[in-house]
Amino acid sequence: MIRLRDLGFAAAVCAATSVQGAAAQDAADFFRGKVVRIVVGYPPGSTFDLYARTLGRHMGQYIPGAPGVIVQNMPGAGGINAVSYAAKVAAPDGLTLALSNPQSTTTPLLEPKSANYDPRTFTWIGSVSDDTTACAFWAKDIKTIDDLKKRDIVIGATGSTGGSAIDGKILNTIFGYRFRIVTGYRGMFEVRLAAERGELDGQCGLPGSTIKVDLQQQVSDGKIVIPLQLGIRRNPDLRDVPNISDLAKSDDERDIIRVLYAPLSYMRPVMGPEGIPADRAQALRAAFDEAVRDPVFLDEMAKQRLDVRPVSHGDILATVNAIYATPAPTIARIRNLLGLEDR
Repeated sequence: MIRLRDLGFAAAVCAATSVQGAAAQDAADFFRGKVVRIVVGYPPGSTFDLYARTLGRHMGQYIPGAPGVIVQNMPGAGGINAVSYAAKVAAPDGLTLALSNPQSTTTPLLEPKSANYDPRTFTWIGSVSDDTTACAFWAKDIKTIDDLKKRDIVIGATGSTGGSAIDGKILNTIFGYRFRIVTGYRGMFEVRLAAERGELDGQCGLPGSTIKVDLQQQVSDGKIVIPLQLGIRRNPDLRDVPNISDLAKSDDERDIIRVLYAPLSYMRPVMGPEGIPADRAQALRAAFDEAVRDPVFLDEMAKQRLDVRPVSHGDILATVNAIYATPAPTIARIRNLLGLEDR
């Protein structure tokens, strides 16, 4: 016997299914024949660029309506230019996404004059992988983390707020290291060349994935040593390398590390501006999820030695919200440590 409440439940299911189907059809109608742009905050050939281009080649087929997907490079300001464009300039229609440095999400918190967006409002799509950064040294007398405290260590950086400089300042002021930071290099590749020439001991702020792609052979040959990584968890490829999180001895130190390095837990993030219609946002998220588990995508990424450890849009937003809930005195101390009081 079919009861009335069973009929009611069936009707509700049908109604929900109908709404979902209509939303999917609406998204397909919108995206069909159009082009989705992924704006990358770094130049062609960079690791961020490789991630974006590989993702773009596969994600489009899973977006309803099968739009084309192109990558546009918009380098500058450590990835902030691309994020600012996607957040504040691009139309919130689902046709413009950004893939850029995750630490650009903390810039409005630490340097509010340098960024006028709020990452808590982004339409987060997902992150292709998590990561940590690391300090790498070409100097032959640096082999272990203990060697870093035996003398002044000269590292290179693009500017005073670049990843290498930030790492050096934090290690100096909190943990007593003696990094001397030389700034003014055009990019991290130029820093690397200077270290190879012996002008520097090395550099910090190197993503583990960049080491894997560009420097693994030199590491295997013993030309480069990686004695320390920086993040809130260890990179699987650097599982035997000490982490800055292991050095923290107080809640205050752990809070500082979380603010500065938690963004690495969504190292290759994809986001769109606030206000993308819900059906299109859901379609983009579903397409991202399908793409990052596509066997062909995974094989192509493996051939490029690019990590794939996906992070959901919900987990990214939860981490961003936790960072922005950090007490004001801790943020003030971080800004002081980094010399950002007047910015």
